[in-house]
Amino acid sequence: MINSMSRLIIYGDIHGCYDEFISLRNQINPQKVDIEVCVGDIITKGKNSVKTLNFIIKNNIKSIRGNHEDKIIRYFNHQKSNKKNPIVLDNDEQNIIDNLTEKHIQFLENLPLFLRFENITIVHGGLQNHMNLDNLSKKDKQKILRLRYLDGNYEFLAYGKEDEKSIFWADLYDGNQGFIVYGHQWFQEIKKSKFALGIDTGCVYGNQLSAIVFPNIKEYPNYKIYSLKALF
Repeated sequence: MINSMSRLIIYGDIHGCYDEFISLRNQINPQKVDIEVCVGDIITKGKNSVKTLNFIIKNNIKSIRGNHEDKIIRYFNHQKSNKKNPIVLDNDEQNIIDNLTEKHIQFLENLPLFLRFENITIVHGGLQNHMNLDNLSKKDKQKILRLRYLDGNYEFLAYGKEDEKSIFWADLYDGNQGFIVYGHQWFQEIKKSKFALGIDTGCVYGNQLSAIVFPNIKEYPNYKIYSLKALF
């Protein structure tokens, strides 16, 4: 329930950095009326993925699906068939899967690709101007989880294919699907574009964990940034 007293609190990619997440959250001090949302990639890479997941489920914190949650979900879906699973897991991902309960799996499977609060839209990767979130093709659903750079023809570039001529999607986005808050691509500091905010600041790589707090959803351009240095 959104009321005029609710703050919208959005956390950048946590990636299992549980201690930083708890410290940052304590700094923000969420109240019962506030809405808390994770921008995806709650798990993998950091040392406390399952612990982080437990806390988020227990505290009714919302999240959208990141590409790392998506990989785990797709792995489970492939496991249901008799064929060889095409998804290769690293040790960290295997360890996470070995420790997931039915409750965890259900939570991950139910993560939406985006969430909207008034004019604020939360996606994990990004959007191209032709995309309509309410009518996404299967291809576009994968793209919004992974979008970073576009080529000279404004076409999606796979990870690692970008060069100095590539354009970051948010620098072209025209605001037609709302003011976007996203993660996925990490920056040293919050990336501010006209109609978008990138809030993954690479905590798992030793930089910082960031969150954006909108004190009033109806006045969406007003926000406060909270950041906490990685504790390792």
